[in-house]
Amino acid sequence: KAFIEGDDERIELAMLNLRAGKKAISLATFSAAASYLKAGIDALCDSHWEKHYDLSLQLYSLNAEAEYCNGRFDEVGRAAAVVIKHATSFENKLHVLLTLIKSLAGGSKLQDAIDMSFKVLKELGVECPSPLPPIVILQQAILKLKMKLEKSTEADFLQYREMNETKISPAMKFLHKLVIYTFFGKQQYFPVIVAKMVQLTLRHGICKESCIGLASLSFIMCEFEDFKASDHIGRLATLLLEKFKSEEYLPHVYALYIGGVRCWLTHSESTLEQFLHGYRVGMQTGGVDTAMLNAYLYLITSFTSGRCLVELGRELDLFGKQMIEYNQLVPSKMTLVIRHLVSNLVSSKDSLSLITDQRKGQEDVLEQAIKENDYTFICHIYIFGVIDAYIGGRYELAADMVIKRKEVEKKLSCRLLYYGLTDFFDGLTFLAMAHKTNDAKWGSFVSKAIETMKGFVRNGSVNCDHKLLLLQAEARSLLGDTEKASSSYELAIVAAEKHGFIHEHAIANERAGDFFLRNGDPRASIYYGTAHALYLKWGAQSKADDLIRNIPF
Repeated sequence: KAFIEGDDERIELAMLNLRAGKKAISLATFSAAASYLKAGIDALCDSHWEKHYDLSLQLYSLNAEAEYCNGRFDEVGRAAAVVIKHATSFENKLHVLLTLIKSLAGGSKLQDAIDMSFKVLKELGVECPSPLPPIVILQQAILKLKMKLEKSTEADFLQYREMNETKISPAMKFLHKLVIYTFFGKQQYFPVIVAKMVQLTLRHGICKESCIGLASLSFIMCEFEDFKASDHIGRLATLLLEKFKSEEYLPHVYALYIGGVRCWLTHSESTLEQFLHGYRVGMQTGGVDTAMLNAYLYLITSFTSGRCLVELGRELDLFGKQMIEYNQLVPSKMTLVIRHLVSNLVSSKDSLSLITDQRKGQEDVLEQAIKENDYTFICHIYIFGVIDAYIGGRYELAADMVIKRKEVEKKLSCRLLYYGLTDFFDGLTFLAMAHKTNDAKWGSFVSKAIETMKGFVRNGSVNCDHKLLLLQAEARSLLGDTEKASSSYELAIVAAEKHGFIHEHAIANERAGDFFLRNGDPRASIYYGTAHALYLKWGAQSKADDLIRNIPF
């Protein structure tokens, strides 16, 4: 550039760098793309916004996009500010505004991302109700949409007219991002955003982003435990992916549909490869946020499926490091909670604490989440805190966290069910407290947990059958029905082994050992021995050591 003096030559150089930057983005080499686009910006002549508006707009907008993919959010802000200042129409600002919003969310500024998205939507003529409608009205709207879609066959739905409104189509792109941001940052708006996307689709026609609205509605139907409707609507979402060849939206659809109903209807472990595929596609198409969401779902589903903790620990470190590298702080902090739990199960070091982020100078993560009213994250911390406390035999602590979490859940539109794991450990905790205290108050909690688990089993027994059987065994033991309890423990053990849930197979054997020990039956040592071997196979060395110290077998 230093040897080029004429404006024409400088513009030609800028155009060459723009072409190179676009090619690099298409190849997912975002660092190279940012270098080319920055070189193109530097090559621009004076008064380039007036003389070469389209070229300037593309260079700055794409530079912001490439820097977002590189996790350099400060650079995104700088490029976006230039476009916002010089763009001659609101439509010309939309690309960079969307990139700016993604960078705010990636930098854990979810509230700012949500607020900016709502402002953009208002400019586009799409407003969400304020104040929010009563929950009953919202549920009725969701169920009405569900019934409309249930009447559509897959063939009929593909014949819907395509959306072509100049403002509605771009609005769908911002609603698409709001689906993620409201779920994690302002969940009372999550069903409102989902309903709006589906309503616009049914009213104005289908578009690429319609698959996100449908996949999100499929996810919500899991909360209603209507898994049949959820699966049908989720399949419609995948059909739209194929129709529009919208590979860039595949990671988000996978997160909502595969991470929703498919993990209920099939063995959760069978979805792991799909989450990895979603991660890879996201990284290749520049969807770093949804790529990392799929990575997080892969990790949490690996844990719920009972994968080896040592292997899982290595993957948690690998993906956790990448989340930090790309400044994806929301999945990073969610993943950190699982990493601390795995560390506690694998290692006997007392210094490792589930709710303490050592990288922040021992700052209390839970206290920070409460201060920020981050209700989804608070519940996530409590759920895995309960698992940690229960497996470690700290039942009072586990019960305290369950009760606190249930209060927080009142502020959420969708509970974090984790394919039955949440209610399973809730039920086990209540049963442990009932055994320990003989306090009748725990009975109603136990009954509710068992009824909830029965509903899960009716819709997807492979993941929850053994969970229900173990809860029933513990309840029958509590009531003194030793014959039925003994049979139920054995059935739970067989079912957990059959479906490959090694961690819950271990827990079932340990609880059976407790049962036989309470009843003076020498078979207790056999069950304890089996539990110890299974904990070791799972990789839970710390738990296995604790079992040897505290149980006579």
